[in-house]
Amino acid sequence: MSSALDPDLTLITLSQWNDQKLRRIADNGGGECAAPRTPQCAPGRRRHEMLPIFILLYVSSANSLCDGTCFCNYKHADQDYMGETVDCSHRNVDAKVNLTLPKTIYSLDLSYNNITSIDSSIIFDSSTMVELYLNRNHIVNLNCSLALPSLKKLDLSDNSISKIDGHVFDKLKNLEYLNLANNKFTSLDKLTFHRLTNLKEIVLDNNDIGEELRRVNLFDRSGLGLTAKIRSLSIRGVKLNRVPDNFFVDAYDIRKLVISNNNITDVFEFPFTLEYLDISDNPIEIISSEDFADLAGLKVLKLNNLKITEISGYMFEPLHSLTSLELERNMNLTKFDAFAFGKEVLEDADYFNLEELSVRGSRLTTLDKRLMEPFGRLIKLDLQGNAWSCDCKLYWIKQLQIPEEYRDHVRCFTPKSLHNARALELDAKYFSCKIGKGRVGGVVAVVTFCVILAIIALWIFIYLPRSQSRGNAIRQIHVSTATYSILPGTMPIGTIPMHDFGSR
Repeated sequence: MSSALDPDLTLITLSQWNDQKLRRIADNGGGECAAPRTPQCAPGRRRHEMLPIFILLYVSSANSLCDGTCFCNYKHADQDYMGETVDCSHRNVDAKVNLTLPKTIYSLDLSYNNITSIDSSIIFDSSTMVELYLNRNHIVNLNCSLALPSLKKLDLSDNSISKIDGHVFDKLKNLEYLNLANNKFTSLDKLTFHRLTNLKEIVLDNNDIGEELRRVNLFDRSGLGLTAKIRSLSIRGVKLNRVPDNFFVDAYDIRKLVISNNNITDVFEFPFTLEYLDISDNPIEIISSEDFADLAGLKVLKLNNLKITEISGYMFEPLHSLTSLELERNMNLTKFDAFAFGKEVLEDADYFNLEELSVRGSRLTTLDKRLMEPFGRLIKLDLQGNAWSCDCKLYWIKQLQIPEEYRDHVRCFTPKSLHNARALELDAKYFSCKIGKGRVGGVVAVVTFCVILAIIALWIFIYLPRSQSRGNAIRQIHVSTATYSILPGTMPIGTIPMHDFGSR
């Protein structure tokens, strides 16, 4: 083994070892005396000869992530984004091995590996790292404090974590996004968020914490302690069957709420600051306009796969800012009221701000023609997968400008002759309204009644006047004949007929 060393490599390695004795050896060329050939200097000489061995051992035990292990790319940012983005996903990386980070690192992706625990490691100690992805591993426990003071985004989703040590978040003062979805949490007793004073978005999906949330408030400082700065909360699929009163009373600035795929049956009080709301996949049966009365700023509303049977009048009237509405997979939904968005939008579509509407996969059979004006303003309209009745009442939908990707499965369910036909491609002649057997009798009765009334009218205004005039003529003839039948010789003296008296 050669004793010649690169001076820069030697000094860097010695600074990492922080060994003052070895530093003196390097500075003196391997010895501590001025006569390196004397026997007294032999130990120093041996130490100099052994130094490369120690250095090589250290270097071999702390390889850089960018030396072929991972894909690294340096990026300059327009704002604060600068540094290496290190992609170690699908690389079978072991976090327990001493792997060094680039001097300036922005993002580290360790997803899709076989990491089972997060212990003290040099790769979790960085003053510049902003994003850390540890999702899709086999992590069970987090036992160490992450020394990442600049970290803003942490993804721990799709692991097997059941508890997190209370000190893990102590040094994450700037964390803004935390994803703990799809883990094994059943209780949050060991998990508190008090230290995360800048947290803005948290995802707790698909953890069995529904019962816990009924007892402990997420936003209460005496509870789990989520900061009032939270703007986005997702608790999808946590087996929550009821939202406690005043659950969001301390969430002053929450803009996005996803609470889908639970067992909620009754609509609860929504935070009035919401701009995005998803309550899909819950057994909710009734929704009224009062439930949305305070959501003037809501822009996106998802009401998919509920138990509702109708969209009642004025349900969405309070939602003046709404731009996207999903009503998909509502298998009991058969009625869509013409006044669902209020009366004003039917008279003046300028009040209609909705841009996207989907009723895909529901059970609607028809739509009121009065909706043509507001629906004609939509950028996206998805009517596919419903049981449409292709008759004269539905013909108007052919006039809507529906994009090609939303046209194919707008199919007729009735009449039988048009079953499964593409409704938007049918000619106008097929959209007819035939009179059913039940209506024939009614129509005949009405026609018969009208005919009878006409006959009576004719009799009153034509036949009856003629009859009256004939009767008067006959009576006049009869009176005249009676007058002349009494001869003057036979009339009693002094008797004068009444009509002659009247003529006088």
